[in-house]
Order: sequence, then C-alpha cells, then structure tokens
Amino acid sequence: MSLLPSTDDVTADQEGEIRVLGVDDDETATVFEALSSETARRILSAIYDDPAPPSELADRLDLSLQNVSYHLDNLEEAGVVRVADTRYSEKGKEMNVYAPADDPVVVFVGTTERKTGLRDLLKRLVGATGLLFLVSAFLFVFQAFGQPGGAGDAPTILELLSFPGLEFLLGGLFVLGLVVLWWARNR
Repeated sequence: MSLLPSTDDVTADQEGEIRVLGVDDDETATVFEALSSETARRILSAIYDDPAPPSELADRLDLSLQNVSYHLDNLEEAGVVRVADTRYSEKGKEMNVYAPADDPVVVFVGTTERKTGLRDLLKRLVGATGLLFLVSAFLFVFQAFGQPGGAGDAPTILELLSFPGLEFLLGGLFVLGLVVLWWARNR
C-alpha cells in the first residue's frame, strides 16, 4: 500500500449528454476501430464494472500491461473512456484511473432527420424516466412513512409491495414503452 494520497471513489457513472453518431461520421470510424478488437471490448466492459488503472485491468483480465495500455489509448482517442482520477502505486508511481466517458455513445444508421429525432427521443425518455422514478420514490416514502399510525408501526413487506408508487412506476413505464413503439412505427 502506498503512503501517497489515493482514492478509490471513481465510479462508472455517466453524467454527460448522449452522443448520437451517424454511421458515416468521421468519429464513428474511430469508435468502430477502437471496439473492433475483442480485447478492447473486454477492457471496456471491465471499466464499466469497476474503473481502474491499466496495471489492475491487466491483472484482472490476464493480459499484458502493454496490450491494455494500447487498447486504452485507442478507446480514449475514440471518446469511450476517460482518465477519471490518479492513483499512486506502492512504489509511488502515478497511475491514471480509466472510467467510461461521461457522454454515452450511440451509433445510428439512418437519415439526418431520424438521427435528430432519435437524439431528442432519448433525451426526453431519460428525463421522463427520471421524473417517473422520482415521483414513484416520493409515493413510496409517503406510503411507507407518512401514514398515521402508532409510533412504532413499521410497514410490512406485503404493504410495501402494494404501495401506489409501484403501480405508478409500472404504469408510467408501460406508457413510455407505448410512446416509443408509436414513435418507431410512425417514423
């Protein structure tokens, strides 16, 4: 263990905008080239599971450090991974910690109008789904803890499973699914 400051709080969360790339975009070729290797895809999957420095990824995937570094450079150039933090090895060497890029990538085959429509739909669905989960959580909390009763009365599991928030969530997801199907059919 190193005496130099290091943190292990790097996550695979993505907080950026969705990048929709057309199949003929210059950037798409770089993404395809970076992901064409099975090794690169294994490294990318491992980073989504747990961001790590190249040496840790090499150990975890039973690959050489040079092979992992090569693919990480390609994936970083393609914009699908990023250097999220720095750690220090036991010997005091500074190591980059790689995590997924903040902007998720969607490669789309279709016209410019449909590409724009897909991007807008994805943004609306992410917002609508987030709002749906927020309202459902509020209803859950209200059902579980906002009901008048005895001071020590905790809801049973059966009562929690029959709360209005779950019904609201499932109904909302069903409606969102219908909207997506309608959008896909009418495009």
